[in-house]
Amino acid sequence: MNKILIVDNNPVIRKMLSAALEKDKFQVECAEDGLSAFDCLDRFAPDIIFLDLIMPNINGEQFCQMISGRKGLEHTRIVVISGVAVEAGDECELQGVHACIAKGPHLVSHVLDVARKISTGDFIKPGMHHVLGTEDLFPREISKELLAANRHLQVVLNNMSEGIVELAADNRIIFANPAAAQLAGLARERLLAWDFTQLFSGNDRIRIQELLQRKDGLPRQISDEDPVVFNRQQVAISFLPVHDRQSATVVAIIKDISKTKIAEERLRETKEYLHSIFNSVQAGIIVVDVESKTIIDANPRALELFGITRTDLLAHDCRDLLCPPSEHETCPVLQKGKSTHLTTQAVKKRTGQTMHILKTATVCMINERQYIVESFLDITEQKKLENKLHSLSITDELTGLLNRRGFMMMAKKQLRIADRNQGKLFLLFADVDNLKWVNDTYGHDIGDMLLVKVAKLLASFRRSDIIARLGGDEFAVLLSDSSRTGEEKKISDRFETLLQEENEKKELGFVIGISFGVVAYDNHKPCEIEELIARADKLMYLSKKRKRI
Repeated sequence: MNKILIVDNNPVIRKMLSAALEKDKFQVECAEDGLSAFDCLDRFAPDIIFLDLIMPNINGEQFCQMISGRKGLEHTRIVVISGVAVEAGDECELQGVHACIAKGPHLVSHVLDVARKISTGDFIKPGMHHVLGTEDLFPREISKELLAANRHLQVVLNNMSEGIVELAADNRIIFANPAAAQLAGLARERLLAWDFTQLFSGNDRIRIQELLQRKDGLPRQISDEDPVVFNRQQVAISFLPVHDRQSATVVAIIKDISKTKIAEERLRETKEYLHSIFNSVQAGIIVVDVESKTIIDANPRALELFGITRTDLLAHDCRDLLCPPSEHETCPVLQKGKSTHLTTQAVKKRTGQTMHILKTATVCMINERQYIVESFLDITEQKKLENKLHSLSITDELTGLLNRRGFMMMAKKQLRIADRNQGKLFLLFADVDNLKWVNDTYGHDIGDMLLVKVAKLLASFRRSDIIARLGGDEFAVLLSDSSRTGEEKKISDRFETLLQEENEKKELGFVIGISFGVVAYDNHKPCEIEELIARADKLMYLSKKRKRI
């Protein structure tokens, strides 16, 4: 059974439509305005909503905005039923609305027809500007004038700098202009149905509640001299009671008076915040007055790193501590002509120890006076580690190629790149034949020459590839290529050709023999470089075995 929610402030319309729909076996709930309809959604998830356009306590347009994207209503169809549909025209085409029906003599039949078609899946959304049920209806001048006046009022309210909200009897918001939403820090549709008093806290909330509880019908005010805090802004509020035949509401005019006070408070908070950072960061910070070249401020970390007291540090010329030696009198930071200057340098602590630092010097102007803020990190340990890593060479001393460590490191990176970019990789694994025989017969010097020639041969294969001597007589080449099929054979043929051309030179007095295997890396079935080498090694072994037969 399809669930239907009827939202209309006219009890006759509600009764008439609900009776017709219930007779047609629909489950029907009714609400007299947008606010009560919104509450109804907490316990009732309709498949169809028949929604009046003009209502008190949240109108149809606002209601559509409120429920847009609401969980559980993703498939709910909204149909506007309006007494001014003919005059409103495309104003009925609201966000999320699937159809519009004019309130006329054929309202019930059109509502039933739309409900049935939606429930059976036969509903086709009418074209733009098409309103159902307009037969025998004609535009009324009074309705046009009222709609025009309403549009003008909306323009005024939407462009006011003061926040305007209207509150129902239970203090919930039934209207909010853009300025009010901006002050609250919420979208307008999020504000609707919100308890206005809950936007305040502590004593401010109590003050608001007491003012709204007064029923004397007189305007009430929270003055500029004694403001309340509204979303971290100090505001003054005027409450104006509004009475009509149907309901009594309160219009609240919210004026932001906090700019000066907030500016002062933020200045104080910013100063405290920056001072806290200045004193707690793990980087040393020193402030230098450019004109006098003296240190005028330093944070605790700077004092700790230099092993000096604040009094002693502030007595120093900046060139005694942080500035690199310079033949010029001009500050090296200012010489660069940049606002920020990044360097690494070695400085002396007060204990005489050398400290390596990474320093950022920033030039700034404060009250027309030039300063340099220098922040620095102690990278002494990193420097030691870099030196240690540098000593662990990744190059094979004999051939100049990568050694096993260097090859494995770079090959792993290339495999990960191939995984990301769907690139094609091939591994050529080569073993020099009879290297021991060459060493025993011709000597190790000739054996080394053989290895160097093999390295040059591989290097001439393709300059962009990763080439390495893995150790002893083993070499590896990691090649990248965009080809998809048959590339292994092309690589093998190319290498055989290069090897044949090298042997035709007869520079060593014997034939250079190399057994090798070529395998492709499949990024759809990722593996580690060790596995790829193992596969190529097997093919190399078969190549070597065939030579022995």
